[in-house]
Amino acid sequence: MTELVLFGTGGAAQTVAFHLAAQPGIRIVGYTVDAAWRTAEHHDGRPLVAWEDLEDHFPPDRVTLFGPFSFARMNTLRRDRYLEGKARGYRFARFVHPASTVYAQRIGENCLILDACAVQPFSIIGDNVVVWSMTVVGHHARIGDHCFLSSQVMVAGHADIGPECYLSGQTGIAERRRIGHGSAVLNGAFVTRDLPDGSVVSGPRARLRRYPSSRLHGLI
Repeated sequence: MTELVLFGTGGAAQTVAFHLAAQPGIRIVGYTVDAAWRTAEHHDGRPLVAWEDLEDHFPPDRVTLFGPFSFARMNTLRRDRYLEGKARGYRFARFVHPASTVYAQRIGENCLILDACAVQPFSIIGDNVVVWSMTVVGHHARIGDHCFLSSQVMVAGHADIGPECYLSGQTGIAERRRIGHGSAVLNGAFVTRDLPDGSVVSGPRARLRRYPSSRLHGLI
């Protein structure tokens, strides 16, 4: 039996907990959030502890962590908490929903692939990646560490998505295109050209915005 502590109490964490509850061999034993966001002692009938004090309640040799599942601050919050947890000696889970079809060559740790996704052969999914429902990752595609792919995203074959990218719902990346580190693909954009690091594109024509993705940290 794997005993999990989930990071987060918001809608994304609640959705993940719903799916995990139906899986044999998994038991959610608690939740954690940053101390500034902890407003109660329990969540969903389980202990809710401050991230800063996690070892006092759930030491690394007793539990496995999973999450956060947020794309806040262009995925850098999730990146930071994952790396902090590793440095503190915690193991991280991965979950591939059984209703998805997944043939990836590699899936990193702390990865979430929700229901109705298709991940084709020879693709590589990095560490700390979220792939939400009904998303397709094509053959030989690469998804970098700390990325978030929302629902109904299409990543075509041989595409290369750099670390910390955010692809919002119903966006697409054409075959063999490279998306630079920390880029944001928004509002139904379909990208048919390579993008430099920190790009922001939006709309069906994937218009390149004049500001870097760092400007989105307070919004996304």
